[in-house]
Amino acid sequence: MIDGIRIFYERAGKKSALLCPPHPRYGGSMFDVRLERISRKLVMNRISTLRFDYRSVETAMKDAKICFNWLKHEHEAVAVIGYSFGSVIASNICGDVLVLISPLRRIDGFEIKDCEVPKLIVIAKRDQIVNLNESMEIARSLSEPKEMVILDTDHFYFGKFDVLAEKVSEFVVKHL
Repeated sequence: MIDGIRIFYERAGKKSALLCPPHPRYGGSMFDVRLERISRKLVMNRISTLRFDYRSVETAMKDAKICFNWLKHEHEAVAVIGYSFGSVIASNICGDVLVLISPLRRIDGFEIKDCEVPKLIVIAKRDQIVNLNESMEIARSLSEPKEMVILDTDHFYFGKFDVLAEKVSEFVVKHL
């Protein structure tokens, strides 16, 4: 635990990644299967990972910042990765590298923010939450440097967990 925040931390190297989970009201947690697969792939590539649970929706940003600051103290670089609700939180933290998976423009009083670090935006072609056109608009609104990956799947990335983990891991390893 860090300041009362439940975490799952795996030390694997000098660089690290903070993984921000999806919405806690809809079952989002540090044990989200997408984040677990990404974490496993990053650890295999010698990047330490920290997954955490928000204490509440209202404290989500504060919780993520506390975890980010802890990683910054322990590691030389930190990538920030967020999925769905977590992408909005991640964009407000930024880090040295940013990965947004199915980003939302805004939710529960939080809005996506831009920053000028290398970014990967992962879009699900058949996303039920954020349609393809809106996803493309969000991606276009973000500054360079950025890369975009479009996967033929839904918002939950069913059938694409390993492809998602590979794409995210490749990007983080290359840019962190």
